[in-house]
Amino acid sequence: MIHHQTIATDDVDELFSWSQGWDFEIAQLSPGALGYHSELVMLPGVTLRWERWGQRLRNSHLNHSSNVSIGLLIAAERAPVWQGVEVNTGQALVFGSVEQEYVSPEGMRSLNIEIARELLATWGLAAPAGGLVDVEPAAMRRLLAACRQASALPPGDSTPANSRIAQVLRERIVARLVEALGGVDPAAATDIRTATQQRRFTLVKEAERAALACNREIDSERLASELHVSWRTLHRAVKEWAGVGPQAYFQLLRLHRFRRQLLLFRAPGESITAAAHALGFENMGRLSSLYRSYFGELPRQTRRRVSD
Repeated sequence: MIHHQTIATDDVDELFSWSQGWDFEIAQLSPGALGYHSELVMLPGVTLRWERWGQRLRNSHLNHSSNVSIGLLIAAERAPVWQGVEVNTGQALVFGSVEQEYVSPEGMRSLNIEIARELLATWGLAAPAGGLVDVEPAAMRRLLAACRQASALPPGDSTPANSRIAQVLRERIVARLVEALGGVDPAAATDIRTATQQRRFTLVKEAERAALACNREIDSERLASELHVSWRTLHRAVKEWAGVGPQAYFQLLRLHRFRRQLLLFRAPGESITAAAHALGFENMGRLSSLYRSYFGELPRQTRRRVSD
C-alpha cells in the first residue's frame, strides 16, 4: 500500500516538527519566506521525502530512532556544506546516532530516504552512526530511478495486488540503496574530511559557542583574538561554512535563539527587551527590523501570538 502526503511551511520553527525520534536545530541564513515544500511517498517500512528548500539554512540533525535516514542532493546552484565539506550529487549523507550539521543553500532540491529498523534487520544492517559517503554514479542513478518509479505510482488501497506492488518497490529501493552505499553497513560510515577541513569546522563550532555565550554586541576581531586565530582565518572558516561573514552569521544564530525564547514565553511579566539584551542585542529598533525580515512579524507580535 502506498500513501502520499504534501507538507509545506514558511515557518523555520515549524520545520520538521512532524518528525518523530529526531532532534533539530535550524537557523535561516537568508531573509524572506522559508518556502519549504515536501512530497512524501510512504511504502511499508520506507518513506521517500522529495524536498525543496527556499532559503539558506544551517541545520543540525540528530537521529534518536533506529531507522536509517539517507539524504541525497538532487540539484542546487550552490553546493551544500557538510561539516566543512562541499557536498555533490555523487554523495549520500547518512543521518544516525552522531549529530550531522550542514548548510543547505537557497533553492536546493533533495531526496531523503528513511528505512525502518525492522527492514534493516532483514538486510543485516545496523542502526547508523552517520556521515558523508561517496556513491558510484551508476549506482546513484539506479537508486534514484527506483525512488522515482515508486513515487510515480498513485496511492492505492490495501488490496493484495497493491500490497504486492508496494512490497516489490520497497525491496527494490532497499537493494539499490545497499548497492549505492557499496554494500557497506552505513553504521561504518567514515569521516572523509581533510585535516584542514576538520580544523576549520572545529574553529566555526568554537566560535559559535563563544558568540552565543557572550551577552554583548558581537565583535568578530575580538572573538578571533579570544580563539587565538587571526580575523582572516576566522572569516574564511565561517564564510566557507555559512556563506556569510562572522558578524552576520553569529547575529543570525542569536536572532533564532531570541525567537525560540519568545516562543517559549508564557508568563506576562517576561520581558522582550530583557531577552534581547541577554543575547547581546542593544538596539531594539534594528533587532525588530531584522526579526521582521526573517520571520514576517515583529517580536511583540510573536509574543502576543504565543500568549493568546
